[in-house]
Amino acid sequence: MDEKPPHAAPAPGSMDRSRMRFYIETYGCAANRGNSEAFASALVEAGHRRSSQEEADLVIVNTCAVTERTERDIRRRLSELQGERLIVAGCLPSAIPEAVRDLRCREVLGILSAPSGRRIGEAFPPEPELAGSGRMTRDLCAVVNISEGCLGSCSYCIVRRARGPLRSRTVQEVAEEVRRRLKEGAVEVQLASQDAAAYGLDLGSSLPELIDAVAEIEGDFRIRVGMMNPGQVKPILEELIRSYDDPKVYKFLHLPVQSGSAEVLRSMRRGYTPQDFLSMAARLRAAFPGLTLYTDVIAGHPGEREEDFAATEELIKKAEPDKVNVTMYSSRPGTEASRLKDMPSRLKKDRSRRMTRLWKEIAGRRNGRYLGEEIIAQVTEMGRGGTVMARSANYRKIVVNEPLPLGSVHRFKIVRTTPFYLKGEAIIRE
Repeated sequence: MDEKPPHAAPAPGSMDRSRMRFYIETYGCAANRGNSEAFASALVEAGHRRSSQEEADLVIVNTCAVTERTERDIRRRLSELQGERLIVAGCLPSAIPEAVRDLRCREVLGILSAPSGRRIGEAFPPEPELAGSGRMTRDLCAVVNISEGCLGSCSYCIVRRARGPLRSRTVQEVAEEVRRRLKEGAVEVQLASQDAAAYGLDLGSSLPELIDAVAEIEGDFRIRVGMMNPGQVKPILEELIRSYDDPKVYKFLHLPVQSGSAEVLRSMRRGYTPQDFLSMAARLRAAFPGLTLYTDVIAGHPGEREEDFAATEELIKKAEPDKVNVTMYSSRPGTEASRLKDMPSRLKKDRSRRMTRLWKEIAGRRNGRYLGEEIIAQVTEMGRGGTVMARSANYRKIVVNEPLPLGSVHRFKIVRTTPFYLKGEAIIRE
């Protein structure tokens, strides 16, 4: 969507072209971060500079519309930023254009991309001294989007309305971007999309084929595969396990279950059963015993009874995920579920709290097994207060209170554990 709000500020090009500095604020999923990175890279290639919000000539907000609360928070933020510097982009204007219609801003975009970045960049020819400005970063993680849209028809989800049907990039296109990001210094490549397991189904390709191609690229780096819906994992499970066996692939799985009730999953139109999820998770953990498993749960979907939520709690106890992203059901305009009767907020909040307590207890116990262990991990991100964050082969987060260089690999002794991360001390440099 490229429509301009009725009260838009002057068109790009009217500002002082010698000062084109930009700031991007991103909300939502890894795919949104990948969209922002592609857009920013196009601007940098055109000679423009990243900057702080205060110094920026353009402030780009890449929005999310996944829940009502997220939409409300972002609309409040957009209201604070509105003016001639602001560009609004992402899922909110794509899925709910009326949400930004009265906002004062320079331009409204849809999903960010390299082409939209080039178009904006061309409107601001830079002065020679600005050309070639690098990217500001506090980590060595590159998010590479492998597709847009999805094949799902989930009754509660607005993402397909925002991003459309599945459109995969070719294996060659993804590999080329990975090589470019590695040259920029990345040591972690995150393959992101709305459903990584659906990758290539519109091209006659597959996710395992893509993983194999990326893993063959020369260089010392790791691959993190993004969220995969169980319904699309099932037909490629054995090939996926074969691809995951490559040492470059983090032993990490984000497999969202959403509910442990077969009836609720049918209402959600998820396309799998609770037992399907448990079987897939068990098969992958059998292949990779140290696998880190993330999942998602929606608390309070319309029609969810107490026994349905109790079934979800039992499923989580059986699966023992290392993290559960808990979301209270939120009605989204235009979705099938929005026509159903919503349940009281107090019930959704209660179930959300119960699930959060449960997964933290499980995660604390699972992380506790690492206390006193020695783990080899690579420093990938800067933390707060002089700390850094390292990732192990199974994508465990290790927080280190030492100023170790980004990209360096160390052996860490785990001296403390929490449900969220491990605390490590470097003992031997590899």
